[in-house]
Amino acid sequence: MYVLDYKLAFIVPYRNREQHLRQFVPHYRRLFPDADIYIVHQLGEGPFNRGKLLNIGFLYAENKADAFDLSDIDMLAVDGHVDYSFPSCVTHMASAASQYNYTMPYPGYFSGHVLLTATHMRSVNGFYNDYPGYGCEDDCFYKSFLEKGLPVERRYGRYESLPHERVVDKDASLMEMFNRNWEKFQKRPRDCYNGLSSCEYEIRQVLDQGDYIQIDVAF
Repeated sequence: MYVLDYKLAFIVPYRNREQHLRQFVPHYRRLFPDADIYIVHQLGEGPFNRGKLLNIGFLYAENKADAFDLSDIDMLAVDGHVDYSFPSCVTHMASAASQYNYTMPYPGYFSGHVLLTATHMRSVNGFYNDYPGYGCEDDCFYKSFLEKGLPVERRYGRYESLPHERVVDKDASLMEMFNRNWEKFQKRPRDCYNGLSSCEYEIRQVLDQGDYIQIDVAF
């Protein structure tokens, strides 16, 4: 269990991962009993948009915490092997996840868990909203800080990855979206007008589930 000297909130993009949700919430409730957990639930059948969901969750929780863990629902921190001290700059936490044999999958990897403050998130206008499907939203977020010359920290953090089927390689439409995202990411600098300030969505309902808050959103 971790006792923090600041208020922490987990912001978790979510759709159709019920088994992971049942493992994620009690795990982090045990490790961080005073933290808030916001599950940002994308409604409908459109392409999952992780970056936009993180923007939406942040906008909802911005004034409710001192720092935010932008979290993947399938990565569980190993007790005693993560450092959640207050971040002085945007901080990548998941540098040693089991799915990557406890190493970085590539030097610029910036996903899994990222710890930051509202000031850090606002400094790059959050995530680019227009990476649907799979891929590039995390790489673009990382590039946003580099392009602005802002500091980035990486901490050693050990996480156990929950099993899930990788479908992008088996779904032609997802692969096509990934290729379009990658082409867009490679050719352009970050459009910093696209982000928190341009995020369009509708919150359909907010459900207090006891151990977490579920935010049902549509866009």
